[in-house]
Amino acid sequence: MEQQLLGAARLFASHYQIVVCDDPRRPLGADENWNDEKAKRGFAGAPTFRMINTEADLNDHWVELVAASRPPAFDEWQRITCVHFRSESGRVHVMSVIDNEPAYSAGVEPGDYSIYAAAQNLGIDQLSLGESTNLADVEFAQRKDVEWYRLFLVPGKPEFEGRLVDRP
Repeated sequence: MEQQLLGAARLFASHYQIVVCDDPRRPLGADENWNDEKAKRGFAGAPTFRMINTEADLNDHWVELVAASRPPAFDEWQRITCVHFRSESGRVHVMSVIDNEPAYSAGVEPGDYSIYAAAQNLGIDQLSLGESTNLADVEFAQRKDVEWYRLFLVPGKPEFEGRLVDRP
């Protein structure tokens, strides 16, 4: 398996964050929330509930989740943030921190994973491009000139968590 698409959707990343979790109703502990150190490494949360930060002011992103046998190629992405993720339920959900329901969910083997959140066009959205057109999701999915993400779900715990690649 090189890569298998598990889900994709337009996501309103409220408060500049994408949530990847095992249980969308899990409460967040005070020590799991954002602080300066977590902001520098690009993520917060706990292994079963991860929040990965974004950049573009409109918080409007296309986010894909792929099952992969290996990490993304570092030279192909502007930013890659790696986090340890654990699925205890055999599910992975991708959503906004303010959503009641996930944008999409996928079945996976319960266990530990490395999530490589690979991003392109950081900070670029329709507003920064001078656009005011409301795009349908199918149109927005085709836009690779605005900030978008591919989350690589790789079996096993990562050796290192945080920003692996961070280019201007």
